[in-house]
Amino acid sequence: MAVTDSAPMSPSLGSVLLAVAPLLFSAAIMIMGNGLFGTLVAIRMDLDGNDVGTIGLVLACYSGGFALGTLICPRIVLLVGHIRTFAAFAVIASAAALFHALWVDPVVWAALRFVTGISMAVLFTIIESWLNAKAVNAVRGRVMSSYMAVNYTAFGLSQPWLTVMDPASFALFSVVAMLVSLSLVPLSLTPVETPPVIKVKRFGLRTLIAISPLGVGGCFSVGLISAAFSGMGPVYARTIDPSPNWIAAFMMTAIFSGFLLQYPVGKLSDRFDRRQVFLGISIALALVSAGLALFGGLSMTLMLVLLAMFGGLSYTIYPLSLSHANDFMQPEQLVPAAAGLLLCYGVGAIFGPIMASRVMGLLGPAGLFAWTGTVAALLALFTMYRMTRRVAKPNEEQGSFVTVVPTTTPVAAGLDPRAPGTAPPTVRDAA
Repeated sequence: MAVTDSAPMSPSLGSVLLAVAPLLFSAAIMIMGNGLFGTLVAIRMDLDGNDVGTIGLVLACYSGGFALGTLICPRIVLLVGHIRTFAAFAVIASAAALFHALWVDPVVWAALRFVTGISMAVLFTIIESWLNAKAVNAVRGRVMSSYMAVNYTAFGLSQPWLTVMDPASFALFSVVAMLVSLSLVPLSLTPVETPPVIKVKRFGLRTLIAISPLGVGGCFSVGLISAAFSGMGPVYARTIDPSPNWIAAFMMTAIFSGFLLQYPVGKLSDRFDRRQVFLGISIALALVSAGLALFGGLSMTLMLVLLAMFGGLSYTIYPLSLSHANDFMQPEQLVPAAAGLLLCYGVGAIFGPIMASRVMGLLGPAGLFAWTGTVAALLALFTMYRMTRRVAKPNEEQGSFVTVVPTTTPVAAGLDPRAPGTAPPTVRDAA
């Protein structure tokens, strides 16, 4: 009797999540440290009397470093391996956090934020490449959803640290250093196979614009908006109430609202012309920003309601942009396109804090939301223009909305269930 080979059974979601649990735990600790770090730098610079323009410039350096880090990481990993690279850059990020407290100077802090951006990009890239290697095709979408949930939750839970210790002291910088260092522990104590060599291809800007001008415009615009809010939001909050409890509540409201609105917006964008949803979100964000700029200081309750709407709306623009662009791509184009679109976001994220701080210098704290409202209004106008230039994609030909945050790296695009499957690492890959 002939012996036939039976096809290997796909592992269950539970077994895959169990296998990637150390990676998700490392990511959660790292994201918590990084989320606290960004808010802490903004608050500390404001406490030290720096003008908003200087704060914006320093905070923008992180985005420049992050963009560079995604470019150089594959080469470094190829030279020294995943584990050593992760350990080295975790130490660098931890040392950078401590150095902030030792040398308080805007120029030094700008350099440190740039170095931190590079380091965090490398750490994210390595964790996401591990997740890609462990997630088989059948469960990639759910692994990605779990990773996005970890992102939002850890980022939101990083803010209450501000209420535990004085932002003006050395202590919180030590907490950041400890959290980033502790992200090494789950990976170091768990037998996780080394993933294949990281390969990131990118489309040129002309190619991306030719495929999806609105996708490019949306990613660039959300960089201008989200990075401005993440960086200058704590500074704005301090003008309302300088207490750490209020600042933490302010940031958490926007972050968790962004997480909660992902599902309903995604369902709408899958059922209707995605550009119509995109247009509605942009107009609503412009109106909410105007409300915050004009009436945010009148009532705490009104501010929190508007802020929840702001966070919910603004955090959906990036996945909408990515999903819309993907509707016009072949499966093999999704990963290089995501890398290019993330770079568009990164460029916007460099200019976002700088421009928002300039407007705040002219108009006062409300200038933050005057800036986000202006960008959202321009995005709405561009969306209307694009709707006159291309016929809508039939709903049955649209891909599914996939929740993703722009703080991930191009490697995370491999978790998109629409992307081509990645072969599991071989013995040679793992050696």
